[in-house]
Amino acid sequence: MRNITTEKKCFNEKYIQPCNDKCSFCFLNYVDALQSSYIFKDLKSEEIGHIIKKVHHQVKTYKKDELIASSGDKCNSLKIIVKGAAVGEMMDFQGKSLRIEELRAPDTIASAFLFGEDNTLPVDVIAVEETKILFIPRQDLMNLFCNENTVLKNYLDIISNRAQKLTKKIKLLGLQSIRGKFANYLLEQVRREDKTEFTLKNSQSELANIFGVSRPSLGRVIREMHNEGIIEAEGRNIKIVDKKALSGLLK
Repeated sequence: MRNITTEKKCFNEKYIQPCNDKCSFCFLNYVDALQSSYIFKDLKSEEIGHIIKKVHHQVKTYKKDELIASSGDKCNSLKIIVKGAAVGEMMDFQGKSLRIEELRAPDTIASAFLFGEDNTLPVDVIAVEETKILFIPRQDLMNLFCNENTVLKNYLDIISNRAQKLTKKIKLLGLQSIRGKFANYLLEQVRREDKTEFTLKNSQSELANIFGVSRPSLGRVIREMHNEGIIEAEGRNIKIVDKKALSGLLK
């Protein structure tokens, strides 16, 4: 079990200052991450640098297994991972950790909860390696939306994409059996990659966390599906042999 550091760093927005010569955030250190961030999609590095200089901002560093944000925290700032990776985790009623989402630079954290009546985080966000996060206060982001249509469109795209992903997650959680969950995952891969042979992006341990099941149970299901001739599985390499039978596992 991971030993999570729960003491969060103090973060007070009054200390976030506009960019100046003594700013602790060096844009050049993170230009690649910001250019790759969806919120700055279609913007040149010079344009991104100009935007960052106009808004209040701060970069914070988190160690591996350090708690970035807790479930129930108010979401008052846009958070962009400029280096490292984090996970969103939720505890079920039995105290078992369920991994909801994996995040890596240049992903945004909880962007869908920055606005709305209940803008509190539903999960704990934990660094899985040394991670640096750029904070931009909500009011500055609102001002940015008014002046930068591209940033506004990109942000709306992020929210829409998250909503679509959540819909798929709900569908996955609605499947009771491990076979159904794994079959749904494989069929999504087939649809996305438009081929029946592919390499899984997630390890069995990661998939078990996503499905909310134990790794041995998932491994047993994969072996059973392999032996039944539904799939061929060798490590992360998967070949769909009987797509009809695979689809039948969703019922």
